[in-house]
Order: sequence, then C-alpha cells, then structure tokens
Amino acid sequence: MQASGHGKPDPLAKILFWVQGTDGAGAKPKTQHNRRQDRVQISDRAKEIQRIKTLADQPEAEREERIERISRSVDAGTYRVSGKKVADALIRLILIDAVI
Repeated sequence: MQASGHGKPDPLAKILFWVQGTDGAGAKPKTQHNRRQDRVQISDRAKEIQRIKTLADQPEAEREERIERISRSVDAGTYRVSGKKVADALIRLILIDAVI
C-alpha cells in the first residue's frame, strides 16, 4: 500500500493501516528480524474510569427489586402507567436533547 505517494508508507498510514515499510512501489514488505514486543500501558486515570464504569454497570439492589416488582406486575396484568408521568418524561427528554 502506498499512502504517501513517494514509495514509502506515511507514518500515519503505518499506524492506521498497519502498513509495513517497502523497498519501492510494488515491492514486498520488509521483514524485521529483531522484532520488539508490543506493550500497552493504561494510565491511572484510565484505570479509575474503568473502575467507575464497572461500578456503574452493576445495578443497585433497590433498582433490581423495583425492576422485579414491575416485571411481576406486567406479567400479572396489574401494571398501570400514568399517562401524565410518561408525557412529563418525554417532554423532559426532548428539552434535555434540545439543550445538549
């Protein structure tokens, strides 16, 4: 793949497309005999974000109970929805989307 127009891959193309260096147009990629092992380092901030996301993904016991209670009501046919509450929630979401 020739991304830079001069027979050698552009550094950005090398990163984005995993392009290896070539000797010229149409030449086979160079092989490296002394390959280094790739490493990934995650910053402390990224680790903290992962920890918070994991905690946020875990539903709370109260929420689980509420969901279970609503699910039982739906299954039994006794779940009633307030039209006013639904309308209020829809309007709130629309207004938030308009602001954001």
